[in-house]
Amino acid sequence: MDKILGTNTPLPCLPLLLWDTPPGLEQVLAQEGVAFLKIRDPHPLSFRAGRFVLYDSRRVSRAAVRVTLSADHVALDIDGLRTGEPYDPFKALLETRARRASWRVAGRTLTERVSRYDRAAIRQRLLHRIRQAVLRSGGIWARLAPYPFPCRSAFNFRVDLDEPVPDDYARFARARRRVEDCCTHFVSTSAYGEHATILQDLLRFDTQSHGHHHVVYRDPEANRRNLMRAHVILAESGFHPNAFAAPHGRWNQGLDSALEDLGYEYSSDFQLGHDDFPFFPWRHDEARFSRVLQVPIHPVCEGLFLETGATPGRVIADYLVSVVRSKIAAGEPAFVYGHPERRLARIPEVLSALDAATVANPLLWRVTLTEFAAWWRWRSERRWSLVAKPEGRFEVQFDDWDSRYPLGLEIRRGEHVSSLPLLNPRTMLRLEDLVYERRDLRLDLPAPRPVPWSPSLKAAVRDVLDWETVTPLEELTGSTWAARVKKRLRSWRGPRKTGA
Repeated sequence: MDKILGTNTPLPCLPLLLWDTPPGLEQVLAQEGVAFLKIRDPHPLSFRAGRFVLYDSRRVSRAAVRVTLSADHVALDIDGLRTGEPYDPFKALLETRARRASWRVAGRTLTERVSRYDRAAIRQRLLHRIRQAVLRSGGIWARLAPYPFPCRSAFNFRVDLDEPVPDDYARFARARRRVEDCCTHFVSTSAYGEHATILQDLLRFDTQSHGHHHVVYRDPEANRRNLMRAHVILAESGFHPNAFAAPHGRWNQGLDSALEDLGYEYSSDFQLGHDDFPFFPWRHDEARFSRVLQVPIHPVCEGLFLETGATPGRVIADYLVSVVRSKIAAGEPAFVYGHPERRLARIPEVLSALDAATVANPLLWRVTLTEFAAWWRWRSERRWSLVAKPEGRFEVQFDDWDSRYPLGLEIRRGEHVSSLPLLNPRTMLRLEDLVYERRDLRLDLPAPRPVPWSPSLKAAVRDVLDWETVTPLEELTGSTWAARVKKRLRSWRGPRKTGA
């Protein structure tokens, strides 16, 4: 990364100042919890808020940088971060299309449709290089801890209720007791909307929407109807839905618009990202970030094992436990998911193993996704700075102090991290007085591999027609020519229902 280096200065070490940089950069900085400020008006006075200025030489000339910034600034050209990458990392972070990927686990190949790029890996590479550039220039790398102090990770088990199998729900409920404090349920109301006893039981837990019919449509209005129908059923049953998980992890901008209109706080869709910190996805249609937070999970569930013929629950339990332990060790959210019907209800050892792997860790936050999303949104709204003071001291200053959650600050020096609580809007510290520890931030998991895909005429036609067989024939509309063709083809096939 090219830099224009200034002298030692009283300018704040943080926030980082972003001058006409791609939105992907602010996205990863927000995930990391590093203080940053977007420069709206590149007047010299605007740059007094921080010492380190990140700019993109594809948009801002180096001559403009030299004229505008003072000798006290350190200017870092983020265009150098593109060097050595197989694609533009900033564009990849905003990608919303999906791909098929596979994992090789216990001699089996597991396949799922996930985000086109490994967002977490891109984030880590970019932040590593920015951190190194800041530290080499005499700066400090500090972030708000990703979990309430003193937690080091978080665990949640996401439950997708897709099929109306009440007996399996009852079996699952008995196994769930061990992890019910950190379970979040996403309910398809076409499956359970008429099962009052099950809905009554779910009122005791974190329960959100999985839509009415278990499908995501290409048609924005079809998505809106499906979401609203589920919302009304849940609300009339006593729930307060404010979140959604898309069937099959799918996402599109029309779906996101419907979620925004409902005022939903978060969604969890692994087509956008998996095994990552939460983020707000980019809306290409309006050139802005969505208002709906994405809470990524690990996309490999028990169903992928069962599809390969793996029946022993211990194989599934061992894998999910290895995922959770690895992510806890790396300081990442350990969020996994599964399905009760025909699956987890009949292999209760999976939940028992996950409980055993997480219950005795005092630095692990066992949390619902709804509470975690509330925490993350609160964290992302904090505005703070790090200011150098005399005698080698530094002061952490908050513009809008809020003590709703116990907040921590992490200072990184090489592979060592110091973590300290923030108890007031002003906290004074000396780097030499802090206690540092080495943390293993590597994730020891099999990496997903892209599955080669060859486009076919059949796939193209299915995409154009928004083909699915989940919606009952009588509920299909004929509002567009594609919808009319789809309904006609469905009627020729007969009333049978085969799944999406």
